[in-house]
Amino acid sequence: MEQQVIQILVYIIRAVQLVALSYAALKLSIYGVGYMKKNMQKVEEAKDGMKNVAIGLVVVLGCQAFVKFLDNGISF
Repeated sequence: MEQQVIQILVYIIRAVQLVALSYAALKLSIYGVGYMKKNMQKVEEAKDGMKNVAIGLVVVLGCQAFVKFLDNGISF
């Protein structure tokens, strides 16, 4: 029973990671196009957006440590 709950949690976390990584790739490509514009306001917005995407990726990929923790097993 406990292993099934852990497997469900791992599945949900991985699904969220997949969606978040896909969204991050989309936003990063949009910000990349904005970064190449000549309008300095757009360039600054793109830089800020890229920083936010990088922070989000660190958080999402940090969840991988939690998934490994769950996969290795926890004892109650």
